[in-house]
Amino acid sequence: MSSQIDSVNPVPIATPSPVALAEHLLALVKSIDGGTTERPAQTQTIHDAKHVIAETCDALMRSVLGPLEYTVLLAESCQESSALHFITSLGVPDVIGQDALSLAELSTKLNVQPRFLSIALSCLLPRGYFEEVGGFGSQVYRNNALSRVLQSDHPQTLKDAIGFVGDEGFKATSYLLEAAKQSHPKSDSESAQTLPAVNLAYGFKESVFEWMANPAHAWRGQRMGKAMQQLHRMANGGVITDFPWAELSSPVVDVGGGIGSLELALTKAGANGNVEFTIFDIPETIENAKKVWLSQPDAAQSQILFVPGNFLAPTLDDTKIPQGKPTYLIRHVLHDWTDDQVVSILKNVRAAMLARSDGSESATAPKLLLCEMLLRPTSSRFVRTTSMQLLALNNGVTRTEGEMRKLVEVAGFKVVKIHEMRAVDSIIEASPVV
Repeated sequence: MSSQIDSVNPVPIATPSPVALAEHLLALVKSIDGGTTERPAQTQTIHDAKHVIAETCDALMRSVLGPLEYTVLLAESCQESSALHFITSLGVPDVIGQDALSLAELSTKLNVQPRFLSIALSCLLPRGYFEEVGGFGSQVYRNNALSRVLQSDHPQTLKDAIGFVGDEGFKATSYLLEAAKQSHPKSDSESAQTLPAVNLAYGFKESVFEWMANPAHAWRGQRMGKAMQQLHRMANGGVITDFPWAELSSPVVDVGGGIGSLELALTKAGANGNVEFTIFDIPETIENAKKVWLSQPDAAQSQILFVPGNFLAPTLDDTKIPQGKPTYLIRHVLHDWTDDQVVSILKNVRAAMLARSDGSESATAPKLLLCEMLLRPTSSRFVRTTSMQLLALNNGVTRTEGEMRKLVEVAGFKVVKIHEMRAVDSIIEASPVV
């Protein structure tokens, strides 16, 4: 099966005809289908082929609709996003549950005008969400496979992710034009002084993380935390299963590890083996992390240590980064910082890696792992839309593999290997140049 997929290349952007695209699409689907009704196992090859199929579907749509209609459709896709956010935030899928409810019943239960529900549902129905019992116009709705993932009790719920993307994410990106027209910084190191679009959208001056930590907006921070877990489960499940975490030299220092979301996922999947982790972050985050881990089994807690500090402090001692450990991990951190700040972070980590309090030499060379979403020519639509969201929320940037390599090398490392997985993230393995 894999040889069939490998022989099919992504379709170019400019294609001669819808027929050629349709034939190419059919060949792609056949290559992963295998002629059975069962869904094929998600191998790396099939994972990669899925994105090629999605791109080919989009190319076919462009070819059929033409530049004018396709461009307007793309522009108005924000209305579909709004409909999804509207329906999910109201809890329509939760209210319907296992039943079939009429528009009037939904309107009464949710205490909203039926016209709003009707129009939002009619926007989502052609996209495959919900079913209209009795056919078009019956206005009696029930859940289906797509709408069920919007329910709060679904094991793979996306309810918080849709809430976050449709609220802070959507409103922030609508202010990108205003953010881009702020006084232009003279250098990359000064770009952090310009307010991100989310600040302009909601009218605050601190970072989005500090804003959400404020008691008045704590619910936003809690929702964003759940949203990140849901989005990573959807897009980065392969990070847990496709990288040999249990083979790492212990302990692993997770620099900027937050509440330890990665470690929680590894523990739940049993993918961490006997490896111990040290979660390093700012004091406030570490206190939150400790509270989260109190609910974990004793065996899981015994593998976790917590160290507060600041990876951008001016000296190594001031950073409090644990020193002389065999493995260091930086995950989903670097995209929030400028190039100069990334180099400073990496240099501080390098200094910690090479420092040993007893003056002895390590038996094995320390290892640095950077887990980041990289921008490639084959990057999925999700990667590119998420890049817009990172920019809007924190002036973040999704870097190319070449850009990341350059920063790693400037900071005094050499890239050993890049691990690609069934995920939007990649893991860059590097070692310090001595």
